[in-house]
Amino acid sequence: MLAPFPDAIHSDSVKVVTFMEIPYYSLQFVKEGDSYSAYYQASLSIRDKKGKDIEHIIWSDSIQVDLYSDTRSMMKNKKHFTEFNVPIGNRYEVVGELQDLDTRKKGILRKNIDLRPLGKKPSLLSPIFMLDLPGDWGFNKDKIPTRGYRVKEIGLGVDLKISGFVDKGDYEINIFLTNGTANDSLIQKFTGDGRSGYFSENIFIPSVKFNSLKNDFRISLFQGKKVDEQEISFSRYKPGISSYVDDVEVAIRQMRYILSNDERKVLKARLKEDKEQLFYQLWKERDPTPDTEHNELMEEYFQRVGYVNEHFSGWQPGWETDRGMIYILFGPPDEIQRSNPTAGNSAIYQIWNYFKINKQFVFRDQNGFGDYRLDTPFIGAGL
Repeated sequence: MLAPFPDAIHSDSVKVVTFMEIPYYSLQFVKEGDSYSAYYQASLSIRDKKGKDIEHIIWSDSIQVDLYSDTRSMMKNKKHFTEFNVPIGNRYEVVGELQDLDTRKKGILRKNIDLRPLGKKPSLLSPIFMLDLPGDWGFNKDKIPTRGYRVKEIGLGVDLKISGFVDKGDYEINIFLTNGTANDSLIQKFTGDGRSGYFSENIFIPSVKFNSLKNDFRISLFQGKKVDEQEISFSRYKPGISSYVDDVEVAIRQMRYILSNDERKVLKARLKEDKEQLFYQLWKERDPTPDTEHNELMEEYFQRVGYVNEHFSGWQPGWETDRGMIYILFGPPDEIQRSNPTAGNSAIYQIWNYFKINKQFVFRDQNGFGDYRLDTPFIGAGL
């Protein structure tokens, strides 16, 4: 994972604190006595629009673990970070490279950073959520940046770092929140005089404000008659809800293939109530192991939703397509047959066969651009 976090440090420049996470499973571990070791070389660099290195840093390091299971872990990782100071008004590319020193395999990740819009004032950088973690992580002491996705522990609250560039003169920052109990509600604000030409503030948001799975923040910067805005979301991990779900309202819509008519009526009547509770109740009734925290059926369903969104999206989100619907309901087909257009027939088909349940679905490409539709409408739930 490669994650750059820009922060204003002067009227014409930013520091880009860049993190590189190296998951254990990406490395080759070798048994050494009673433990396992992996050796690697990692580097971070920032390049200008012509691809020329501005700064470059390299680490040669190792990881030692006692358990073999840790060597395949997708959760455990080693973090490296550095700071790049660059002027605004330009476009940059951050590059992270990893080489396993045992297998010699190499991987590269790239992230683009466009700082050109910041030359127009007032302007906001993307806000950054900051969590408590002992150490120096490139920002305030004992504060580490996070993308705010599926965070488990937030303690008393979360800092929201807001930075940007302003002209001389008074300015005001308003922070609005939308979630289960708030609808674009103003929760914090602060002001400044603009004398330095930039600002960088940490605003504490108490944990009680993060009462939903998904919490959407809108930050507005006002100076004179000019306004700039940024939006950012923070999602919390909640037991009993799939790791593939980060927006309950969208997830409820994605359940349409398995909802009964009675459930649809209940949803229509109660959708203005707590959506998370409704969602939880719907899946609790379908939970094959209700005495455990993990709902295997929910996890499988939304894993399939994630797959079709990645592979079948085009004219519409993958889960709304005909192929997406069939995949969500029945999983991957046992066989896919594809036709090729001929002189006498320009139609392109896909035929999905499910041998174990004795079902076949025929999809026809409507326009030659991958817009596959079922030849025969399908009615009925598969889960």
